[in-house]
Amino acid sequence: MSADLACAAAPRIEVQRLGRERQPLLVIDGLAAEPEALCAFAGSGAPFRARSGDYYPGVRKPLPAAYAESLCRTLEHSVRETFGLPDSARAQPLLCSLSIATTVPELLRPIQRLPHFDSGDSHQLAVVHYLCPPQFGGTAFYRHRASGFETIDNERLHGYAAQLKQQVLASPPAPGYASGDSELFKQIGRVEARFNRAVVYRGNQLHSGLIDPAAGLCADPGRGRLTATSFIRFL
Repeated sequence: MSADLACAAAPRIEVQRLGRERQPLLVIDGLAAEPEALCAFAGSGAPFRARSGDYYPGVRKPLPAAYAESLCRTLEHSVRETFGLPDSARAQPLLCSLSIATTVPELLRPIQRLPHFDSGDSHQLAVVHYLCPPQFGGTAFYRHRASGFETIDNERLHGYAAQLKQQVLASPPAPGYASGDSELFKQIGRVEARFNRAVVYRGNQLHSGLIDPAAGLCADPGRGRLTATSFIRFL
């Protein structure tokens, strides 16, 4: 990886707490030392592709592993302190890719119309690095009204999944991306997109991208909702 894809030495980091469960959230401005280089990488070389079995409503392109390694080195201290991770745990990148939302609302599967979680493992973190203008939308976080859950760990998973399935079968969500409050979920927080801003949160937190179709769902990385998405597990 070229050095110009590395993270900045000292990005600005803000810690927030969300909802009743007071889950931590990091908002980082100025994450990449040269964010334009990431955009240039997005527009060159191998194309973006849809991934089989991926619920992400768009296309992805792998980033060099060294991007995730730089991310881990830059954020390790803040992440350990904020999320209460053990000193002995080591960061293991599970996914590191550029992503562009491209699916029109009418073609979203029911599961893509709802807030979701990535993993029941509280030691797995998600990092969304926005490489697009604010109008494309950031990320929102939710509480499931019926259960009161804001995070879904392995103990909660079975009961939550069964309850949500019953609710969706009884009243399927209308076509469209999740945004704001709904019959099933209450929005408890949101982070606005900003070029070269990132948000870090536990993967078991209920969340959804605030994807605005009016801003465009173009697969061209120079014209669409381009983000760098990483899943990092601490073992």
